Amino acid sequence: MDSYARLGGELATLMRGLKDVNGHVLETAGVRCEAAGAAVLGRLERLGPVRLTDLAQALGLDPSSVSRQVTALERSGWVEREKDPTDLRAQQLHLTDKGREVVAALGRARVQALERLTPGLSTRDIDELTDRLARLNHELEGHRVLRDARQETA
Repeated sequence: MDSYARLGGELATLMRGLKDVNGHVLETAGVRCEAAGAAVLGRLERLGPVRLTDLAQALGLDPSSVSRQVTALERSGWVEREKDPTDLRAQQLHLTDKGREVVAALGRARVQALERLTPGLSTRDIDELTDRLARLNHELEGHRVLRDARQETA
């Protein structure tokens, strides 16, 4: 079998496995939200206060999809909107204290799940895998940026 065909198969298997891991992480952390909502929380935690359109772009998603998740997260008390200090007509999203607690709980549950899933890997193995995944993620992000630019000019 060709190397790229094997890679494609392994990536498909990985995506299915990650869906299961994400469900387990949400359950273990006791967080009642969709996996997409957890992704929004995590990205918002990394970005800090941000406009919805910028958050959607960072997630590579349509703003309407992100808006639906944000509304649910607001109802849970994990996200708030505030006036953008640079443009008072706009709003920024930010995590509440409760939202930061949820992100921390998800992070702890994710670490525990990964520790259980990788008992035979050394710290060096984990670091090498992480470095390779970071490189792949960087390439994927570059591809998304190029695709978005092509769509804007079309």
